[in-house]
Amino acid sequence: MAERPTGRSQRRPAEKRARLLAAGRTAFSQTGYGASVHEICRAAGVGIGTFYQQFPDKSDLMRFLMDDEHQYRVSVFDALAAKPASDLAAEVSRVLAGSDPALLRAMIEGCETDGRLRDFGRDLRKETHERLVAALARARESRKIQRPALDAKTASWAMLLMGDAATDPALSDDVRKVIDILAFAGGDDMEPART
Repeated sequence: MAERPTGRSQRRPAEKRARLLAAGRTAFSQTGYGASVHEICRAAGVGIGTFYQQFPDKSDLMRFLMDDEHQYRVSVFDALAAKPASDLAAEVSRVLAGSDPALLRAMIEGCETDGRLRDFGRDLRKETHERLVAALARARESRKIQRPALDAKTASWAMLLMGDAATDPALSDDVRKVIDILAFAGGDDMEPART
């Protein structure tokens, strides 16, 4: 029976993968989805063969980064009801803008140009939507909002669409205000529109 390799030889593939992921995150943030595999490998300090041992292609690397961003979002949404009431809209706005807005723009760009990424992103979006709906329901319940202006499903879709557009930090306060109204304003709280 052959012995399993130990020590450095086992850590190296994981270490190289981590370097490729970090380099991919940086390259996509700086260049967009058009960043080349060669650029990513150069930044990671690995050869092109190592890239293809870790990822079948560039879109697979992007799918991994998209899933990582998705996990970040749903973990925050799952904990949303525990946040102080005054921070909910700001927290949702921050999370929708992404952990790295430039990377989020590259992800959207990738989904526009790559059908496999588009399908993958659509599946992630559905799960994100479901988790945000549940988070809104919990947060509304904890805030005792009896008659919300929008149902949780509609509010969630609107907020996710705003998140795609909210990658500009200059708009973050406006996005937060709109999210507060979409998600947490009750029918009794709404002021009539002025004509």
